[in-house]
Parts: sequence; structure tokens; C-alpha cells
Amino acid sequence: MKETIWLQGRLVSYELTRKPVKNINIRVRANGSVGVSADARVPKEEIEKILQQKASFLLNALDRFAAQPLPAAQQDYAAGSVVFLLGRACQVSLAKGTRNEVRPKKEKLLLTVTDPETPSLRIKTMEMFLKETCLCVTRSLCQKWQPKMAHLGVPVPEIHVRSMISRWGSCKPSAGRITFARQLVAAPLSCVEYVVCHELVHFLHPNHAKAFYDCLSSFLPDWDVRRQRLNSPGDW
Repeated sequence: MKETIWLQGRLVSYELTRKPVKNINIRVRANGSVGVSADARVPKEEIEKILQQKASFLLNALDRFAAQPLPAAQQDYAAGSVVFLLGRACQVSLAKGTRNEVRPKKEKLLLTVTDPETPSLRIKTMEMFLKETCLCVTRSLCQKWQPKMAHLGVPVPEIHVRSMISRWGSCKPSAGRITFARQLVAAPLSCVEYVVCHELVHFLHPNHAKAFYDCLSSFLPDWDVRRQRLNSPGDW
């Protein structure tokens, strides 16, 4: 059962599992999710009291995992492998050529490299394509939404893309910079748009207090639906 709780001004989601255990167990996973297990007889109020008591530990753990780099690529992009691009499942078609490049073609991604048998070359070429595509899409969406927020003081941001383990994006207002996760390019465009708006609003509200969500809702009323879809890849 998915639940949410406000901890020190931040909205935290957690998965509550009811099972016969003696204590209330809390686990922060490396992917940024929080799991809580408790006996069916333990009231929710008692569970949330424990979460409040351990708020500093939970938030520090979430921030620590969020700062970790993404592990190496999970696949080598061999012929027939599947890559998600803006919510669409695309099959990799491999070819040998004089230059290394990727070209979208309907429901396929044509990966052309000088040596198709070298996994590192396939990975480098595909990852470069995905990073460039993510940068292009997020820049375009920032250009769409920033002017709508400019009157509130949201600047034109400097956009970066890199691999991240548990964040879809991060904003550093003092540097005027937003960094998006390269993995975001796999999500549907509506979900990418949610992340862009989310990070732009951080220029006005650096934390996840109620004022942040009120502001986000004024621009994107269905942000929560988009967020739920974003975090449920099976629904893409």
C-alpha cells in the first residue's frame, strides 16, 4: 500500500506492507524508495509517529542515495534489444557503417557503428544519442514553461543532462542550473514535462513544502497523475 507523509517540510512516499513482524521496520532502498513493514494490528498513527522520529535519518539516507552516480549501462544494445524512448518501446537494429550514429525509424532505433561486435562502442554511441535527445527535449520544454513563470522570478536556466540513480532532476537556484537524469528520456513526454515544471518551480521554492506543491499545481494541476505514471514504468 502506497502512503505519503510530510517529514521536515518534505513530502515522502513509502510502501507500507502489513505482515506478522514484531517491530516496525523501515528500509531506505538504493533506488530512493522507502519500505515500511508492520503488523496488521499496529495503527497507522503509530507508524507515522515512528517515521517522524526517524525523519532526519530517512531524509539523509534519501539524499545520500540520490547523490550516487548511476551504475554502468544495464545493457549492451545488441541487435534486438529494446530501448524506451519517450514512452515508446523501440527495438535496436544494428548495422555496420563508416560513422557511429543512431537514427530513429518508426518503432526501431538504427544503431550504426564501425564495429558492431564491440559492446563498448555500441554502448557509447547509444548513450550519446540518448543523452543528446534528453537534452534537446528538456531544453524545448524549458523554453515552453519558463516564460510562463518568468513574472514570478524564474530565470532561463542552464540545462545539463547526466546519469542519476534516484532523481529525475535537480535544481541549483544559486547557479541558475537544472540537471536532468539521462534516464528521463525513456519516459512519456507528459512525464518529462512534469519533471521540467517541477525543477523550474524549485527556483521559487527550494524545498518540498506545501507552498512548492501549491505553486506547481497552479501551472500543472495534474502533476500527481503524471508523477505516478513516471514512477510506474509498467504503465508507459
